Amino acid sequence: MIFKIMKNFLVIIFVFFAVIFFAVKTSAQEKTITSVVDYKGEVIVDSDLDGLTDKGEVQVYGTDPGKADTDGDGILDGAEVLSGTDPLNQNNPGTAKSKEIFSGINPDAPWVWYAARVAGILAFISLWLTVFLGLSIRNPILKKIIEPVYSLDFHCFVAALAVLWALVHGTVLIFDPKLGFHLKDVFLPFVSQTTLVEPKYLALGIVAFYMMAVLTVTSYLRSHLNHKFWRVLHFLNPIVFLFVVVHGYMNGTDMKNFYVGSAFLFSSFLLVLIYLSSLIFSVVRKFKKSSEENNYSA
Repeated sequence: MIFKIMKNFLVIIFVFFAVIFFAVKTSAQEKTITSVVDYKGEVIVDSDLDGLTDKGEVQVYGTDPGKADTDGDGILDGAEVLSGTDPLNQNNPGTAKSKEIFSGINPDAPWVWYAARVAGILAFISLWLTVFLGLSIRNPILKKIIEPVYSLDFHCFVAALAVLWALVHGTVLIFDPKLGFHLKDVFLPFVSQTTLVEPKYLALGIVAFYMMAVLTVTSYLRSHLNHKFWRVLHFLNPIVFLFVVVHGYMNGTDMKNFYVGSAFLFSSFLLVLIYLSSLIFSVVRKFKKSSEENNYSA
């Protein structure tokens, strides 16, 4: 009963987080006016996803914060500012380079942009919790804390959530034709030619997704697999997490947000500490066992 409640609670938390994230709509695309406008700790908002904040459009550029292309020349306002052209003059368009930089965000389908970001963060949270549970149940100190509420069923459930959110994170991008993502870009590593993100870090994310899927499926099939094989396979968990951290930090636009980036790095560092402490405990335990066996033999 308690595990069913925990599952439902976790899903509710995820939904709540998603709603809040959609509502706030913090924009990581701000590149031009943070040194001009004083936000005084305010949330930076870019309602039309043109690369300029709402406050900057009103106070500095005179553009429409609710319209991505104020002068209607087919080029986003932020792209024109970066290229040095006038976002209010239809006869003074931006350069081809600026089009390439900003054409990835489609103001007509902003839900894709936000859905991908939310799903990516939820996938990371789920994976973090999965790895945390796996490490903690073998850590002498943390085991005492989580053992009363731990179950393999709940562990597998959280892992499955990580795979699900990762799947949404990638596939949702296909639904915006302006992004130019195809199935091969999302599911085949090292083949994407996209300029929106760094391909090699995109590939790490794809590889991590498949590894997560394999580890999750084998967890559900644990009773049907050789135990030694299962344990060896699940030693890949730290590698999966490392791939995800690199992928998220290098390609994640929300890493430019101080709070999101700080939470991401701090939580990752915390898992590293837990992992290292578990290794130390394991080595000490084996050393003691070996010493006891030698003393017994003597």
